[in-house]
Amino acid sequence: MLGFPAEAFPGGCGMPVPKRSRSAARALARAGGTVSRDAQEEGVKQVYGEIASAYEVLFPALHRYEERVERFLAAVVAPGARVLDVGCGPGLHTRGLDASIAVVGTDLSEDMLALARTARPGGAWHVHSYHQPIPPDWGRFTVALAIGCLDFCDDLPRVLKHLAEALEPGGKLLFTVLERRPGLDGHEAPVQPIQTAGPAVTLHLYSFEETARAVAEAGLLPRTYAHAPGWVQLTEQRTMWFGWWEVERR
Repeated sequence: MLGFPAEAFPGGCGMPVPKRSRSAARALARAGGTVSRDAQEEGVKQVYGEIASAYEVLFPALHRYEERVERFLAAVVAPGARVLDVGCGPGLHTRGLDASIAVVGTDLSEDMLALARTARPGGAWHVHSYHQPIPPDWGRFTVALAIGCLDFCDDLPRVLKHLAEALEPGGKLLFTVLERRPGLDGHEAPVQPIQTAGPAVTLHLYSFEETARAVAEAGLLPRTYAHAPGWVQLTEQRTMWFGWWEVERR
């Protein structure tokens, strides 16, 4: 979910695709096409921590999915529901939910979580990596979101299993992945290294077939699917396309 123009942040706060990004990406690709998971998560934490204060202002210009998320939540969230928002950032998706709804949000950036706590003090906000299981003492959830954050996921089957385990039977999950598609600019390779003004991070792209297998292996039942815009990489004027999956725990 990267796309911020570096020139908008003179301090060099982790914005992707500055002038040296193409050569840096090629060099990283030659070195193996990705960074280690620990380095990736540290990089994501740094990037989003540095842009936290400006994120909400820039969100409408960059992202193409708020209405889709709102429709999903309106359809599946009932009074007394328990909602898990993975990669929640400042908590934009859940802050408008009724006070009777229990919200738990996770993110790698404590700066983002601080904003989420301010916006919805009654929520529970945790630093947590989705590559690790959801702690059982958080309870089970009727609804879960993972919107945009799986762009950085290097093991989709593992992560979807973690999310499935956190859902009650019949619980609903809306998640997105950057979808790999031949012939679609910027979407043809399984990894896309990005050199930010700070750390290097890697986008991971999955084909429809790979995602469908991961969904089935996690014990999730597909309900709806769409191939639709996700976010805009402003510096390259490129829209990054998501596979949108609404699934249900069996």
